[in-house]
Formats: sequence, C-alpha cells, structure tokens
Amino acid sequence: MDIENEQTKRLNENNMKNLNENIDDVFTENFANNDLNKIDEVPMTSDYQDKNDEENAKNDLGNSKKSLGKMVKRFRRRMFVSFVAVALIAALIGGGIVAGIMAYTNLGQKTQVINRYLPLSSNNSNANLITNIAKIVSPSVVGIDTSVSYSNGFKSAFVSENSGSGIIIDTNGYIVTNNHVVDGASSITVSLSDGRKFSAQLIGKDSKTDLAVLKINATNLTAAKLGDSSKLEVGELAVAIGNPLGESFAGTVTSGIISGLNRNLQSDYGAVNLIQTDAAINPGNSGGPLVNSNGEVIGITSVKLTSTDSSDTQDQFGMFHSQGTLVEGMGFAIPINEAKPIIDELIKHGYVERPMMGVSVQEVTQQDAAQYNIPVGLYIAQVQQGSGADEAGLQAGDVITAVDGTKVETFDSLQSIINKHKVGDTITVTFWRNGKTLSTKVKLMSSSNAQ
Repeated sequence: MDIENEQTKRLNENNMKNLNENIDDVFTENFANNDLNKIDEVPMTSDYQDKNDEENAKNDLGNSKKSLGKMVKRFRRRMFVSFVAVALIAALIGGGIVAGIMAYTNLGQKTQVINRYLPLSSNNSNANLITNIAKIVSPSVVGIDTSVSYSNGFKSAFVSENSGSGIIIDTNGYIVTNNHVVDGASSITVSLSDGRKFSAQLIGKDSKTDLAVLKINATNLTAAKLGDSSKLEVGELAVAIGNPLGESFAGTVTSGIISGLNRNLQSDYGAVNLIQTDAAINPGNSGGPLVNSNGEVIGITSVKLTSTDSSDTQDQFGMFHSQGTLVEGMGFAIPINEAKPIIDELIKHGYVERPMMGVSVQEVTQQDAAQYNIPVGLYIAQVQQGSGADEAGLQAGDVITAVDGTKVETFDSLQSIINKHKVGDTITVTFWRNGKTLSTKVKLMSSSNAQ
C-alpha cells in the first residue's frame, strides 16, 4: 500500500469531517485546499519502513490538525464579533425605528386628546376652541334687568332692582334664568345679543331649585343646545357666558374647569345638588349658561362664594354660617339634567307640582328632647288649613317621629320619603302628643295649593 497516499487520504477525510462539523459549506473548500497544501509538504523518506519516520509523520499530522483547529477557532471568533457588530447595528436601527413609531404614536395620542375638545369644526385648533364656543352660544345668552314699583304717596315709578342673565331655550322666546334674579320684580326687560330689547312675561318660578322661565314676543331666536350633565367629569373644560355687573359687560366669556360634581348644599328649601367650577362668575352671571367643550349647556350658573360669612350677598343659598373666610374660584351651577324637568313643569303649569303634607316643622334635637321632655323628631309648628295633614287631624305641637315605619329626625329625612310618592298618595305618620304615641293616614296634596 502507498503510505503517502494513505496518509493524504486520511488527512483529507479528517480535515473535511472537522470542517463540516464546525463551519458552513461555503468555507469548506477554502480551508481544505489551503491546509492540504501544508500537509503535503511534510518530509517523507523513500524508506517508509522506518518507525521513527512514521512517528514523525504522525506528529506532523497532529500538528497540522492542531493548526487547523486554531484556524477554525479564530474564524469562529471573527464570526462571533461580526455577528455582535451586526446585531448592535440592527438594534440601533431597529430602536430608532421603534422610537420613531412610538413618537409618532404618542403624537397621535396627544392629537386625539386635544381633539376631544374640538368637535365644533374639523378645522379647529385648541387655540380657537373657546372662541368658537363663544360664537355659537353667545347669541342664545340674554341680559335680564328687573325693576320694582315704588310709590311715595303722590306718584309711583319703577326703580331698577336687579340684573342677571338668561338662556334662550326655544326659538319662540322661552328663556330660563334664576328665580332670585326675577323674584319680586314688577317688570322684566330682556336684552338680546343683537341689541334688541323686549318686555318679558314671567311664566313660572320655583324657589326650591332657584329656576324661573320667562317669555318674550319674538320668533326665530337662536336657542341654546342643552347637553347631558350626567356625563360630566371633574377636570373637563367649562365656559361661563353672561352679563356680570350688568349691561356694560354683556356677553362676558370666562373659562375654567369642572371642579366638582354633586355638591350637596343646603338651601332654605332643602338640599340642592350643584356643579362646582372655577370659571369666573360674578354678580350678573346668575341665570347664564355653563357650557362644555361641545358648546352645549350643562349647567345654569346660580351662585358664587366669595366668603363663608352668612352675610355674603353672593351666598344665595346660605351655605356657610360659621366663619368669614375669603374664597376664590368657587362658582356653582344647577345641573341641566335636574333643571330640564323643572323647566318643562314651569312652561306647562307655571309651577312645579310636588307632593306635600301641609305642615311647617322644626327639628327636635337630643338636647331639645331632654330639655322639654319630648321625643326626638319633627315638631309641628303650623298646619295648613285644608291640607292633608289638617284633614288627618295633625295639630301644632305634635312631634312626628316616623313616616311609613321609618324614623325621621330631620327635615331632609322627611322630605326624602315624601319625594318618593306622588300627589294623591297616602302615607302613615307616627307622632307624639301629650305623652302618647299615635298614628294617622295623611293624603299628600300638591305643592301648588300652597302657592
């Protein structure tokens, strides 16, 4: 057998097997050719029977294998470095693309947030939003001036009494405003945004909700669009339009946010729920609209707190009495959803029909009960003649302790039970009289009978 050929054959087979196991086929030919040339240069004698020479050939072959292995390792290192470099470049490029996409996406999100308040026109921008709201709503806002008749015994005249704002809610001349703006007025004058003035008729008023409806003899008026106050969220845009301080500042526009919802405040007629806003509201704004970003009326401005002193003339509801603290940015509006049914009732009947017992009551506290030896409840101060309470036999001096089996200790608790009924319903009243606990059936009458 030819030993040189056999060695070369085994070398080629080993080298090819080694290369096939460690590198791609594309590099196999290059490594095989280059290293085989080196292996062919291994010194060989003409007498291959010498064991030393054979041993040397084996050593040379081993060295060649080691050399080839080192080359493969170097190649792997180069390939790894190249792979890392490519990966880093790809990551940088990819990161740039992703960052660009994220920036674009975030920009889109920001635009979407802004567009929440741009429903009036597709060409709007955040800068002219309030301008567009003012243009749309202002024609529906009116000024209201009232006067009272005055007589000195020789002659009578009308004296200017009050001023406020109102909202046109119907193209045929129906206007809503606050009751306290027109209450006690002998004459009412309405000024439109185009400068025209009309004498107004009082259609109806409701002191409990501080709402009133007027009517002027005019047609084709611009009626305001009423929104949905139940969908309001704290932080939303709020725009107030009205006539602060009278006609000289007619059509004043102020803006802010919805500061609070469902502010349960106490009035002389019971609890009222109001919207709180920091939009500037001043005397004369009363009865004007509080508007959302869609140009929809979501409230009727009613009061602004300037201090917590009960003598504050702007504290129409007498909400605070304990101390005199100056406050800023606390305006309140009647939610339009609560105002709508009242407005409809006033237009239809001229009053709001509510169920009532026909009694005037005072709260008996624990201290009062201990002092006068009477139970805690509601002391009847007066009974309206001909009312359901009168027909049921209730008398002044009785103390109502429960209604329909539910204890009542405050006026609000009594009113909340009555409000669950309608005119004509019968309730069971438990009361105390001269040391005895009695009960009677009371038929609820309409509040219109007390007006």
